[in-house]
Amino acid sequence: MAPLVTAVSSPRSRLFACFLRLGTQQATPLQLHTGACCTAKNHYEVLVLGGGSGGITMAARMKRKVGAENVAIVEPSEKHFYQPIWTLVGAGAKQLSLSGRSTVSVIPSGVEWIQDRVAELNPDKNCIRTDTGKEISYKYLIIALGIQLDYEKIKGLPEGFAYPKIGSNYSVKTVEKTWKALQDFKEGNAVFTFPNTPVKCAGAPQKIMYLSEAYFRKTGKRPKANVIFNTALGAIFGVKKYAAALQEIIKERDLTVNYKHNLIEVRADKQEAVFENLDKPGEIKVIQLCEQCTSNWAFQGTAFGSIQAPH
Repeated sequence: MAPLVTAVSSPRSRLFACFLRLGTQQATPLQLHTGACCTAKNHYEVLVLGGGSGGITMAARMKRKVGAENVAIVEPSEKHFYQPIWTLVGAGAKQLSLSGRSTVSVIPSGVEWIQDRVAELNPDKNCIRTDTGKEISYKYLIIALGIQLDYEKIKGLPEGFAYPKIGSNYSVKTVEKTWKALQDFKEGNAVFTFPNTPVKCAGAPQKIMYLSEAYFRKTGKRPKANVIFNTALGAIFGVKKYAAALQEIIKERDLTVNYKHNLIEVRADKQEAVFENLDKPGEIKVIQLCEQCTSNWAFQGTAFGSIQAPH
């Protein structure tokens, strides 16, 4: 069998293969990435991949330990977003504009910003290669690239986002649609989902559900709203103490929770969401908009306010 590194060819696959190779190295934390470096245009004591909140935070901490001139961040985006606030944006409690700043404004003073995208890791030689072909070597490497949004793993997405009442709080492009859907909601099903894959914040789907339910009560819409939380998990929360507290809230607020229900398809034109019962593979459940709503009220009664993206 050919080695994994030679058996894959796409940039994403090559990068993933490098991660696997990193994971198989037998070394203590202090020994990782301290071997001889390859010939490179630049070398840093600490190289951080990713300029999100995690990467920025780690760069600031490393700056204090090794000096700003010895730290660099590789990040292609011109704009930095503080994504935890997006749940509040989706609920109408915060403005989207408050979540974004220019990347240059959040880079720790003195730390170099390399505006480029990581294309390949070479852990054997302690260097990376960027999309522009630039090679950068390091003594220590911090990987903070985040999670990629793969909406296409749900049939009907991302094209379904073209419809007014389908949104996701995990993307800057769709988070405001959640709030618009809540404002336009009249009656029927308000569906919130949790996928069977890793997500950026496991609590976010529940947060937007609770915030939406509170909004419905505040605006007098709650009596006509059927708030549904379909989660691929087998429990509302992984820690029993907190799960018990959340179950009390669910009971008090009359929320419908379906466990082991994973969103597999969005039929935007038919106003339907399709879920698979993970305990009974192949068994599906379709949640549909109330029939009495007129067709030009697309998703008038159903707010897919928090369709979560698989990874």
